[in-house]
Order: sequence, then C-alpha cells, then structure tokens
Amino acid sequence: MVKNKGGRPGKYETNVKPRFEEIRAWLQVGATDKEIAEKLGIHKSMMCEYKKQYKEFSELLKNGRKVPIQAIKAALYKRATGCHYSEKKTIIEYEEWNQEIKDALIAMGYDADAIGQRKLVRVEISDKYALPDPTSAMMLLKHWDKDDEGNSLWTSDPAMLELKMKELELKKDTLEKGQW
Repeated sequence: MVKNKGGRPGKYETNVKPRFEEIRAWLQVGATDKEIAEKLGIHKSMMCEYKKQYKEFSELLKNGRKVPIQAIKAALYKRATGCHYSEKKTIIEYEEWNQEIKDALIAMGYDADAIGQRKLVRVEISDKYALPDPTSAMMLLKHWDKDDEGNSLWTSDPAMLELKMKELELKKDTLEKGQW
C-alpha cells in the first residue's frame, strides 16, 4: 500500500483502487477520463499520474474500453455497408365508451372520470433498410486500410494524397543523397 508522508494511505488506495468494479462499469457505458475522475473525487491531472504510476489502473482503463470500442466498430461497419433493422412504433388510440356502458360501469362502482375513455395500444413493427453511409465508409477506410508502416492508404482527398506521395519521394531522394 502506497502511503502519504504522514503514513496515511494515499488517494489512489482510498478513492481509486477499491472502486475498480465501478470504474469498469463506467467504462462499459463510455465514461471519459474526466467523468471518471469527477466520480472518484480526484482531479483529471491526478488520474493521469495514476495511469503512469500504477500499471493495474492503466490496464483497467485500456481493457475496460475494449467492449464499447468493438460495439462502436460493429455499428460503424453496419452503417458503412448498409443494414436491415426493425423499427417499433407504439400507437395509442382512445375510443369513447357509449353512454349505456358508462352508466353500467358507474352503477358497478367505477369512477366516472376513470372510465371516460378507453385506451387501445397497438404496436407496429416495420422492417427497414439503412443505405450504406459514405461518411462511415470513409472513416473505416481511413483507419483500417493501412500499408506495412501503418500509413493510411485511403483518403477522401486524392489531390492531398498525390501531394503526400510527391513529398515522400522528395524525402527519399534527400535521404539517399545524404542531404538530410
């Protein structure tokens, strides 16, 4: 246990480590580092220090975000390629009771205001198709289509790509000539 100068446990030991399960749950629903720090009662800069100082904490934050990130990637892929989905619509309709039924219900002891209208609930489920989304496709290509060095092979701006290729060739020539 890491202790303060006075021999008391530090904030990491009292405010952070005992709450690892809570932190894991917060990460699963997309909490940011700032939000986590606020919930733990520590400053964001202190949280950054804890990430550097305590490998277990750093690993918790990194691994705790894997599930939501995979879900986001899957959703982005679906949007990029198009997908079928179901849409559920709840429709509430009100129908008046006829006077004869109202009178009979009131005679049986029902409150007149409560039987004013009858409510019918109908649920419609429609199968729909979302067209492929070009913005999602560009995001995926930009981040997934990479060369052996990890450089993106795809861009939404061909002129910029051409300019970068020329810049790369110029850098290679400069290196080869030893003028770097």
